Amino acid sequence: MTTTAPSATVAAQAPPPQAPDAGSVNPFPVKLRLPHAVITAGADACEEWVVDLTLANHDSPYRIELNASGELELTMPPYYPADEQEGEMYGKLYIWNIANGRLGTATTASSAYRLPNGAIRYPDAAWTVAANVRPRPAEPPRARPYCPDFVVEIRSASQSRPSDLAELLNKMQEYMDNGAKLGWLIDPLERTVRIYRAGADEPEFLADPETLDGEDVLPGFVFEVRNLIFDLV
Repeated sequence: MTTTAPSATVAAQAPPPQAPDAGSVNPFPVKLRLPHAVITAGADACEEWVVDLTLANHDSPYRIELNASGELELTMPPYYPADEQEGEMYGKLYIWNIANGRLGTATTASSAYRLPNGAIRYPDAAWTVAANVRPRPAEPPRARPYCPDFVVEIRSASQSRPSDLAELLNKMQEYMDNGAKLGWLIDPLERTVRIYRAGADEPEFLADPETLDGEDVLPGFVFEVRNLIFDLV
């Protein structure tokens, strides 16, 4: 199956991220080095520390992730209506999963994944086929120790700068490099979608598509991105 989009609105090539305006300062994402004791304690202990830090600051407005270089990344919280957009994405994914006999596991932005490169990420929505889901131990580490098969990131109004888009593009490529089979970078600010596929050199770029298709990764899954994301106010 292929992704559905009005033919007149499909762009041949995605525009490159623009450089920030001269004199503009964007402090996010803030990158912080981990304490030496945490780094030398091993990957599992480091993961436990990062997840505990996130849980201890659950009421903080910032999102906390760990990059592959071992740095904490603090990003701005998503602005309204990003929370509703994430809910629409996860809700439809969850319903599809249940309707198809629980083919796998769908997760929200509150679920941590430890990627093979060591990064700890919280994708806005994700799904993993049952055969690839590895159980987490009752004790730490508590992040899911694998990369999802399908991953979604939704650009928020708090990520309006070109440098923010560049960070999202890098994150999507990181998912693909670590084993994801299909990824959607949904950009409500520009009403565009970048579709990442395993083995593809570049993501497919769609301008204002009406629907997105789960293809062979999510057979039969169709998401009304225009109605549920772009037009959500």
